[in-house]
Amino acid sequence: MRRIWLRAPNWLGDFVMATAAFARVRAAFPGAHITVGIRPYLRPLLSGTRLFDEIVDTPRAQGLAALWRQVAQLRRGDHDLAIVLPNSLATGLPPFLARVPLRLGYQQGRPLLMNLGLRAETNRRWFQRRRGPSRRPTPMPDYYNVLLDVLGLPPGGVHPVLEVSAAERQWVAEHLRSLGIADDERLLLLVVGANFGASKLWLPERFAGVAREFAARHGMRALVLVGPAEVELGERIAAAGNCIALSRPVLPLDKLKALVQRGALMVTGDTGPRHLAVAFDRPVVCLMGPNDPNYTNYCLEHTALIRKDLECSPCQRKVCPLGHHRCMRDITVDEVVAAGERLLARA
Repeated sequence: MRRIWLRAPNWLGDFVMATAAFARVRAAFPGAHITVGIRPYLRPLLSGTRLFDEIVDTPRAQGLAALWRQVAQLRRGDHDLAIVLPNSLATGLPPFLARVPLRLGYQQGRPLLMNLGLRAETNRRWFQRRRGPSRRPTPMPDYYNVLLDVLGLPPGGVHPVLEVSAAERQWVAEHLRSLGIADDERLLLLVVGANFGASKLWLPERFAGVAREFAARHGMRALVLVGPAEVELGERIAAAGNCIALSRPVLPLDKLKALVQRGALMVTGDTGPRHLAVAFDRPVVCLMGPNDPNYTNYCLEHTALIRKDLECSPCQRKVCPLGHHRCMRDITVDEVVAAGERLLARA
């Protein structure tokens, strides 16, 4: 294979979980020119890595004109192989229309678009355990590796592959100093939002309570990490917990990954930044509410997973259909603090 197109997942957590698959492709084709198609906001995550020869922004296509621009771009690349990790029609259609000869991807819903891949009836190992029309949840790193097995590549791992440059570390150190945080202070990182939906959110006052407890018991400084849509929420939690919200500006992902590497402990829902903590082997307390943990059941050596086994969970709903959010509300400050202290004692 001379030239390979690899379409990356669109969400932060899925992207980080796919980096082991990226590394496997790079190792299998060391001499190939590998281009990755990526959502623009994810581009900073690849700083410092040598997994790809070219990075191409693939924003969400709005209309036929945008689709044909992607197709034309792919045609100019003269690719021999397309590896499409997302399962959508929108990601499978451009390499099909660009006439890339070999197109690898999961074939459910798009058997004509992917001429290499897996279907339920041909891959009993992974798809015989189905619940209705949906596949049984499988850790995403394994899900990507099974797809790459179709190519007969040497085996790959599941641990995320990310790098942090010296310049990124230096920027974070200087930024923290500007906030009055010394280089030797231990940081508690609170990830308080979730793009998935309201059902994932823990109570703001409980995040504030966790910050106060770790400050009193361990002298830790708490930083509240937010996305663009969570600025007001983060600042409200910071005010209640006597901590700092990193909200103005919201950190880009290259700076965020350096900050996560610098942190001593993260408390988060099932969010994208959780996987950054896994990538750098940082201790993380993950509050798992409506989502199925089997999608992310990998590299748990430094993770404490707190989950309530309710009849209604995991529902995978963005908004609680019952209106009570018990899967998150039943998680207490005391059990989160206890889990965090156990992780810190082992670190």
